[in-house]
Amino acid sequence: MNFITDDQISRAGQGLLKPVHVHAHHYDSVHSPNFATAQSLVFISTSQMLTVALDNKAQGFIILEKSFSQIKDQLPAFVSAWTTPHIQQAMTHVLPLFDRKRIAHPTTVHPTAVIHAQAQIDSTASIGAYAVVQEGAVIGAHSKIGSHTIIEAFAQIGSDTFISPHVFVGAYCEVGSRCHIAPHVTLGSDGFGFFSDRSGHHKIPQIGNVIIEDDCEIGGGSVIDRATLEHTIIKKGSKLDNLCHIAHNVEIGENAILAAAFKVAGSTKIGKNLMTAGNVDVNGHIEICDNVILTGRTGVASSIVQPGIYGGFPAENHRDNIKNMVSFSHLTKIRKNVQKIMKHLKLDDTKE
Repeated sequence: MNFITDDQISRAGQGLLKPVHVHAHHYDSVHSPNFATAQSLVFISTSQMLTVALDNKAQGFIILEKSFSQIKDQLPAFVSAWTTPHIQQAMTHVLPLFDRKRIAHPTTVHPTAVIHAQAQIDSTASIGAYAVVQEGAVIGAHSKIGSHTIIEAFAQIGSDTFISPHVFVGAYCEVGSRCHIAPHVTLGSDGFGFFSDRSGHHKIPQIGNVIIEDDCEIGGGSVIDRATLEHTIIKKGSKLDNLCHIAHNVEIGENAILAAAFKVAGSTKIGKNLMTAGNVDVNGHIEICDNVILTGRTGVASSIVQPGIYGGFPAENHRDNIKNMVSFSHLTKIRKNVQKIMKHLKLDDTKE
């Protein structure tokens, strides 16, 4: 078992963690206060959390800076403690030290992996059991390819990227550096392109590729189709949850964060910083500008040209959508009242 020392934590959080008093403790896990042990590191934002963690014998704490003055007197002298202005940001620096699923991947090429002689694999990369890396594919430094994953011909994987088991990366597709691709992701399946006539539906070959830029995350079961001619692009810093579908020729701008079951039809262009709740659908051949938020189950039928929050189907301003949803619950009563009025005015011959 690997233990993480106080010194490693201080170095990982350099510039973000401020030492209060640091000893020579070591830790095997990060836990919430209720599940802490003597070898747990615990993130603390309230006095109550600290009390519970101390009762469970925890000896290492990362404490929210604005709460520290209220709880500092509770800290025993023998524990190690750091303060941070932002707990979640501190987690992004510290938790990788404890990420056992990443640590478990040695820097090796498994003997059952099938590697083409003309594939280029950095000496620091690892390839899992039964993975396939085809001709001309490139795997960058410190990247990890999970078992049973297929990297097709001339695909490129950047450095420090984690490709989980059972992933498909199609020929000529590109994945940048520091990306995380979850299990059962498909990058570079054919776009859904056909023309139809009286004799049937005829496939249009999809000869473009998919480009995933740096620092992206693609959630499990997601599918990103290759472009018809050029590129389907997920720009840098974007994060896709599980079960997303990105159709051919789509461009998703930088720093998008798309919750589960996001779907977008072909040839749509999306600007920077799109944020969606779950199960959002976006029509094809439209544009969405920068800095748009879409609430859950929104259906975007036409282009959005102004930043803001939108909801409903078809998508409209969030405030208007909320008012319409409230009104919708009264429609039955409104309909009955209108019928009574029309009957009273002898304007309606129909019966309720």
